[in-house]
Amino acid sequence: MDIITTHNLTRYFASLNAVKSLSLTIPEGELFGLVGSDGAGKTTILRMLAGILDPSGGEISVLGYTLPSDAEKIHDHIGYMSQRFSLYSDLTVAENIAFYADIFGVPKEECRVSTEKLLEFSGLAPFTGRLAGRLSGGMKQKLGLCCALIHKPRLLLLDEPTNGVDPVSRRDFWNILQELHSEGVTIIVASAYLDEAARCDRVGVIHEGSLIACGTVAELTGNGSTTLEELVIGAISTNDRSLVQDKRYNPHDVRFEKENAPFAVSLNGITKRFGDFIAVDSVSLTVPKGEIFGFLGPNGAGKSTTIRMMCGILSPTSGNGTVAGFDIIRQAELIKENIGYMSQRFSLYEDLTVEENIAFYAGVYRLPVEKRMERIEWVISMAGVGDRRTSKAGELSGGWKQRLALGCAILHEPPVLFLDEPTSGVDPLSRRKFWELIRSMAAHGTTVFVTTHYMDEAEFCDRLAMIYQGAIVAVGSPLELKKQRAIDGVLPTLEELFIGLIEERNSES
Repeated sequence: MDIITTHNLTRYFASLNAVKSLSLTIPEGELFGLVGSDGAGKTTILRMLAGILDPSGGEISVLGYTLPSDAEKIHDHIGYMSQRFSLYSDLTVAENIAFYADIFGVPKEECRVSTEKLLEFSGLAPFTGRLAGRLSGGMKQKLGLCCALIHKPRLLLLDEPTNGVDPVSRRDFWNILQELHSEGVTIIVASAYLDEAARCDRVGVIHEGSLIACGTVAELTGNGSTTLEELVIGAISTNDRSLVQDKRYNPHDVRFEKENAPFAVSLNGITKRFGDFIAVDSVSLTVPKGEIFGFLGPNGAGKSTTIRMMCGILSPTSGNGTVAGFDIIRQAELIKENIGYMSQRFSLYEDLTVEENIAFYAGVYRLPVEKRMERIEWVISMAGVGDRRTSKAGELSGGWKQRLALGCAILHEPPVLFLDEPTSGVDPLSRRKFWELIRSMAAHGTTVFVTTHYMDEAEFCDRLAMIYQGAIVAVGSPLELKKQRAIDGVLPTLEELFIGLIEERNSES
């Protein structure tokens, strides 16, 4: 039985043709992957399949029902997790899960068993009483997964569900998916991780609203003659709107306000407590000027809290340090003026246009009037939003928002740049060009401090620090760290190293 059938499915947003004549059949029990560039139409497709967005034209059948006329009849039989995860910030973790269990009418005992299983898989068991609004971005994402899976749906729709989730949690999540798949649940997952797409029965490649390739990984890659990443990059590179080439950046040699500062970042035993909870536990590290320094750790390990202390946003409970030559406790405001910071949530105002967002940050950073227009135009070009300069930021796809947020963060050409999971959910071509830009900036003296869950990106860093439960557990170059864990001369991958360190720490405790 075909659980999904579409024929010439189309969706317009004003004059934008977001989905173009999509014809697709997905049999019951299939695990189907959707990959493509940012703004390609993946989210729009999933929303139409979920019955929460009406098509502009064409035909669509889900679970044997014709949409949109019978949309209400499918809602009890599907699970849908959007990129923004519909959580209630003033409810606890346990209360959010219970709320969704009530919505889907999950029997009490089944709810108890499922909740225990999901909390164990997600690592949220110790946080059942914490308000959702006080969770880290990654922990919110895992709670969203729990809510989507609290009932066993016939059809599960997941819109980039593991963005920003560490490798251990991604592995555990896919174990759950494989279990659901083996039980006959039909799963459609949009993912920016091509290793995840490779686990699907079939993969559809979406580009500018069109399905340009569809088949098994073996069929699409010619049984290994090309990689899935090469296939996707080749498909989207002909009309790329992502970051421009390095020469468009052309940065000047950056300088600190204090020339005698020996390091861009120097931390000495900084600790942050929230009540009885120790979020960051006596972290010490130094980062030389011009280095690309990677910060790795599972969700909730303390990465974002450490970065916020370095950025002058949070004051440490104890310890001390300097960033760009300024004291993180006494000179927090000066730090803010001399760094760039891009958070997981993108510091954009969604009701302002692209131009208005950039102009706002130009004012915040007090750019000279004579330089503002030049820098504003550079950001628009770098972010690839030239034809969307008058669009509200809230109307942009996730990838465009990220690039716009990056442009705003480096508008004033800061000497130190903090990037908190900057490429989460961005397509492979955009990620590659983003890192070309980062390497160019570092080559001209900018210090880049970056957190990431992409292990291939971690390989691009000069050095890495791994943090777990608020403490640094390993520091070194990617090669140094792998050599330390080599067995009989065989080097582990960074992902194997990362997972191994966490599992060892867990077994010790």
